[in-house]
Amino acid sequence: MAAAFPERATLLLLGRWALNFDLDGAAQDWADQVLSWAAEIEAGGPHQDTAARAIESGALYTLADLPSPAHWGELSDLIRDAVRDVRLSTPDSPDSATRWLARVHLEDILAAEGDDFDALKKVSRLWFDHQTPDLHQFYLFKHAIRDVMRDGQQPHISGLTRDSWRDDLVAAIHNWMDEAPAPKLL
Repeated sequence: MAAAFPERATLLLLGRWALNFDLDGAAQDWADQVLSWAAEIEAGGPHQDTAARAIESGALYTLADLPSPAHWGELSDLIRDAVRDVRLSTPDSPDSATRWLARVHLEDILAAEGDDFDALKKVSRLWFDHQTPDLHQFYLFKHAIRDVMRDGQQPHISGLTRDSWRDDLVAAIHNWMDEAPAPKLL
């Protein structure tokens, strides 16, 4: 069985890179994950060409071996070169970048069957900081859940109760995922 491309790490890194977030440590880990993935791809298998480009990318090796702390500009240049070498897609706007990051955190919430408030706070913060319109509902969910759990009622989302919030949140995430398809990285 072929190794899975490190999609989660790639979405997080490239989303953060597009928004000029701190990348030290995460960038080096990502480069190591991509190189490890590429080394496991068999000749003639799916993604053989992408894996070969990764293995031939000097930027990925340099990034993987870069000592921490590293300067943001150096990290950014190496990420740019690695993305070009491997031919990965990148977010095309700040809204797109926030959606890439939100997707990772929303997948965490789905994996926890709705019960990952820390991940919801991260998505809420993305909306608060970047005002990506379709993420506003998750900002409201964060406040609605907090209020309904504390006070038994909330004014933010019609019909959301102590008994329904998990199902309501999961349904909203599924709807969002349907409307904001996952990026095609490779």
